[in-house]
Amino acid sequence: MTNSAIEKFDEILHVLNKVGALKRLILVGSWCLLVYREYYRNELIPVLRTMDLDFLIEKPNEKLPVVDVPKALSNLGFELFFDVNSPLVKFERTDLEIEFLCPRLRTKDVIVNISHLNLTAQILSYMEIAQKYSKVLEYKGISLKVPEPEAFVLHKVLVYPLRGDSPKKQKDLFTVTNLFEVIVGNQESLNRMKEIFMDFPKKWRHMILETTKKDLPQIEKVLI
Repeated sequence: MTNSAIEKFDEILHVLNKVGALKRLILVGSWCLLVYREYYRNELIPVLRTMDLDFLIEKPNEKLPVVDVPKALSNLGFELFFDVNSPLVKFERTDLEIEFLCPRLRTKDVIVNISHLNLTAQILSYMEIAQKYSKVLEYKGISLKVPEPEAFVLHKVLVYPLRGDSPKKQKDLFTVTNLFEVIVGNQESLNRMKEIFMDFPKKWRHMILETTKKDLPQIEKVLI
């Protein structure tokens, strides 16, 4: 990842923090790796270049003062991108696409309106992992909520088999392998991973064990 890309990421965080939106969001996806690497001062954590920046809305149903996220992002050159097949609105720039996600709600809708942020968000399966197992880390002077690294790994193990035979699947497998190499060196982190795993629904645990048995035996040994 180039310094230019990191600077643009930092700029987005600063703008969202300035308007008060960041404290309502959880950073998810590959950009978390940059935050982990910076916070833990560990260059073994891989940093992969990606054109997607994803934020999970922590409390989508809360009645909060409105923060106009579209206006804040427009000041950075982002334009609204309307999906012709759904009410979802993303934010696009030549170098990056920002999308807002939502954990499962008691609704059949897959796109929900987030009135307190003046945007729409896509409901995705397993996002409640990041919602439940997150922590605030200091990143370059900003308090930023991200999934716990142990939860990040388990989430990736759950979702990457669903990608089929695609480059994204291989990237996820690479990320899991390398981030686990950092976790395995810390007994407290290993204990935390097992704790989170045991807190998962039985179906999820079964899926994770099936995947790790096949692809990641080093992780399976920690979990069984």
